[in-house]
Amino acid sequence: MALTVHEALKLDALKRFRLVAGMSGLDRKITRAGILDHEVGEQILNSVQVGEFIFSNLLAIRDQPEMIVDFVRNLIDAQAACFAIKTIYFKEIPKEAIELAHEHGLPLFLFDETYVETIILEIDKAINIKNHQEHIKLIIDQITESNLNEFHIRDLAYQINRNFKKNFIVYFATEIEVHGGTNTPLFNPNNLSQFLGGNSLVISYRNGYLIIATYDKDDHEYIKKVSESALKSSGLMDGTYRLGISEIKNSLGLLGRAIDESKYAYDFAYLYDMNEVSFLNMGIYQLLIPIMNNPWVYSFYKGIIEKLTNYDNNKGTDLLNTAIAYVESEGNIQTTSKNLFQHTNTIRYRIRKINEILETSQLKGMTYETLAMAIRLYLINSKLL
Repeated sequence: MALTVHEALKLDALKRFRLVAGMSGLDRKITRAGILDHEVGEQILNSVQVGEFIFSNLLAIRDQPEMIVDFVRNLIDAQAACFAIKTIYFKEIPKEAIELAHEHGLPLFLFDETYVETIILEIDKAINIKNHQEHIKLIIDQITESNLNEFHIRDLAYQINRNFKKNFIVYFATEIEVHGGTNTPLFNPNNLSQFLGGNSLVISYRNGYLIIATYDKDDHEYIKKVSESALKSSGLMDGTYRLGISEIKNSLGLLGRAIDESKYAYDFAYLYDMNEVSFLNMGIYQLLIPIMNNPWVYSFYKGIIEKLTNYDNNKGTDLLNTAIAYVESEGNIQTTSKNLFQHTNTIRYRIRKINEILETSQLKGMTYETLAMAIRLYLINSKLL
């Protein structure tokens, strides 16, 4: 996606801009930045590019404040991204112009002191960086979503960063939402990039951050220790972010798998409200989360869950929640009884009823595993999809 007006406002040169209208248009995309000082009327329509961030001191109409409304209207017709007025000739904007900008969602700013040329250079730089990042994201998507061989994936990895080394680990992180309180994350992706060095990648990706840390040294303990030290130093492991961590790989041809592992590990961490999880420690979920969208998998657990929910709805029972507690207690009756505040005999009766409804006596072994698999798939679907 292109640089938005809201993102541009985070640039140092724009921090003192004052928004006077058009807040609803802050998500507009910026294609470039330009200056209009002498153009009026149709000249504006012929000069402005769709998505352009326009700057002007309104020199051409400095003695005609009533013309500001027409100036704004022409920018709206030209589909400019936003309009920033340097307060040389006008300290205030007519009410009619503000209302017009509000109506059409055209962000309207006032600013002073800052050189326009400096602002434009900073915006152009940000646009170029954003475009480069979008190109990298497309390559990452190609690596993870296409059925490519390891040689092709390695070539694509070097397109992302020609300085990548063959030994690496991947992290995926998103900010943890804190309800009922303030949460100010200290993580700065630029700082992390500096800590990791030029042979790594830190990029905003899929509503989070993807971190690929590569090393010359083929030492798993070293890679884990050094990469985690960088993450801690940059504020990514202070409890405000949730992390999924891949296995350490020794070939860039496995980059697609490692990226997927980091995302699956993140999903597992989200599922059980954990701060960080390594793919290595997911157990059976190493299999279950990747196959969730398979129609055969969906049909399998849906059929089992529906039998329990239908019985609960008809009889006013609570067998599904009992089954969930039973599976999350690893099939331990005593633990299930304690967690549900029910007598052990009550739990035993419910488990027998569950097996009766599911007709597990007809299964050729693995009766508990069948129930456990269905419940775990159901929980993944309920919380992640």
